[in-house]
Amino acid sequence: MKILIAVPAYNEESILAENATKIYNFLKKNIVEEWQIIIADNNSTDRTGEIGKNLEKNLSEIKYLNIPEKGKGRAIRAAWENAAADVYVFMDADLATDLSSLPALLAAVGKENYDIASGARFHKNSKVQRSLLRKFISKIYRFVLRLSLGLKTKDTPCGFKAVNHKVVKNILPQIKNNEWFFDTEMIILAEKQNYKINEIPIIWTEHKKTGRKSRVNFIKVSLGYLKEIWRLKKSHAGN
Repeated sequence: MKILIAVPAYNEESILAENATKIYNFLKKNIVEEWQIIIADNNSTDRTGEIGKNLEKNLSEIKYLNIPEKGKGRAIRAAWENAAADVYVFMDADLATDLSSLPALLAAVGKENYDIASGARFHKNSKVQRSLLRKFISKIYRFVLRLSLGLKTKDTPCGFKAVNHKVVKNILPQIKNNEWFFDTEMIILAEKQNYKINEIPIIWTEHKKTGRKSRVNFIKVSLGYLKEIWRLKKSHAGN
């Protein structure tokens, strides 16, 4: 089994070397299957590119990939389409989800025959530390998805997912959003088409590293999510 892990990155010079090395060391210690890490850089304007290239030079299982346009979804898509694999993963560069959940994520797709596995902050066995604002927004978002689209999946935006080749081949071409909504749209499309989805418990911590600005403008992203949900609701009307 071959595993491909995408780490989308935009202006992550303050954390990229440390966190990419953490992922690398964890995989070396815990994963016996063949694997590769792809740092998918959305044309960063800081030293992210330089750091990514150095990681590629010094660690053979890490590859650096530059994508000339911004967009988290665009980075994930480019990385997943870059090489063939049995299990495709992406995780946010800040490692908000503890890597201890990675073996369960991989096993769900690689051994338990799920099409998609996703970290779930709403899972009863998850341990989550985040601000009241983020909790509030997530609950509203979850309610809107359930009400408007009848979605069963509880935590679509969590930046910790694995999929199989069938999803990459059949679902990715259907996804229209290439930014923050990318993986939520993937879950929605997959659920509507009866793909098997498993949500796993995780340890999730909201990181606030000195010198690193959050990549998320909550108001802008939330309004964008609502717009995308409305687009999908209209496209599925009558289905």
